[in-house]
Amino acid sequence: MKDIRQRLNEKQLKKLKKMDRALIWGLKHKKVFPYPDALFDRLRPYSWGGLPVSITLFVNELCNGFCYDRANMMQLAFKDCKVVHADIETLRITTGGDEYAEHAFVITPEFGGNREWVVDTSAGLIYDKDFYFKLEKPKINLTLSKEECMSFRDTKELIVNNFEEEKYILPLTLPLIENAIRSSVWLGTVGYREKTLDEIEKFKQAIGYDEIAKEIEEDMALMRTDPQKLDEKFGIVRDRYGREISRNGKPNPYYISPEESDALQTRLDLIGDNEEQLAGFWSEQFAKSVERWEKEDAELSELTKIRLEQITQNPTANYYSKPTQPGEI
Repeated sequence: MKDIRQRLNEKQLKKLKKMDRALIWGLKHKKVFPYPDALFDRLRPYSWGGLPVSITLFVNELCNGFCYDRANMMQLAFKDCKVVHADIETLRITTGGDEYAEHAFVITPEFGGNREWVVDTSAGLIYDKDFYFKLEKPKINLTLSKEECMSFRDTKELIVNNFEEEKYILPLTLPLIENAIRSSVWLGTVGYREKTLDEIEKFKQAIGYDEIAKEIEEDMALMRTDPQKLDEKFGIVRDRYGREISRNGKPNPYYISPEESDALQTRLDLIGDNEEQLAGFWSEQFAKSVERWEKEDAELSELTKIRLEQITQNPTANYYSKPTQPGEI
């Protein structure tokens, strides 16, 4: 926020300071609240890039600029909610108008008090809806129901993320995240700093982070000295051009053999500039892609259903605790 404010003129800064004073008033008068532990617990079953969503959404640096995606993550914590896309006052001020002022946030009644609450992932705070609307003056552009959010492919992929496949990115990302938390000046990150750093330590111990980091170092050494052994470790089968056919017996769904590629090129060469035949060729390829997408989505939907049943049975269990994948016992 400091960097943003350095780019603003005096009028813009004056408006932001007024909003800051209103926010402080809201915190003092129980119109604005930090995230409670119960919210943290509800996010435990989900992961993003190998990292618990329960940690991700408590770090402003991982949320600012990604409000659409993070609001969709946050809605997983609630049974009764909606995601709203709206132009808001803070962005009108900082961007100089309505063109780039759209934001995304969650509205839910689940924090009680016979009223609705706004969960703003960029601020890392919960607002009384009436107070938030008075503060940010949102011009609503789109409202997504819980059912619509849960039907998105991104949501389904988030629910069934495979930690065993994603954990190897952590030695690259986690040190950066920890440094960002320790040096942050953002209100949300600072407020949750002790909790998130403590949770990260527990997470690292639970998953054997040091062993993962060591394994990555060994794999990188193999990549430089003996890449064939690395392929053997992961069961990678390649074609004569080095393209991956399968991994640990699982076929690469996007692999096209040299023979198939040559056949497609031959067809295109024969078609030449015939616009009618070209249109038919690309229509055929598009239809195949749609068919594959629909099949993948149906499989993903079934895995999502199974995983959500697991979460229902143990709604605050860390996703990296067993069972980690749909169908496992």
